[in-house]
Amino acid sequence: MGELRILYQGKWHAYLINTEVEDFVMDKAIEDILKYYPKDAIVEWKDNPYVSPLTTVSELIQTKNESS
Repeated sequence: MGELRILYQGKWHAYLINTEVEDFVMDKAIEDILKYYPKDAIVEWKDNPYVSPLTTVSELIQTKNESS
């Protein structure tokens, strides 16, 4: 797994990318994401990012509500 991070209008936008696919599939996914951002946006890549596990749907809903 990899994390693509893009700094746009002062805010970081993060996307998890499956790295266990063919390179052309991963490249296409990244290109499809980047086309929505300006060419001069800051882009970072992180291999094997830490993703905290959410074990239940109710925890996911609670996390979403807390961030709003």
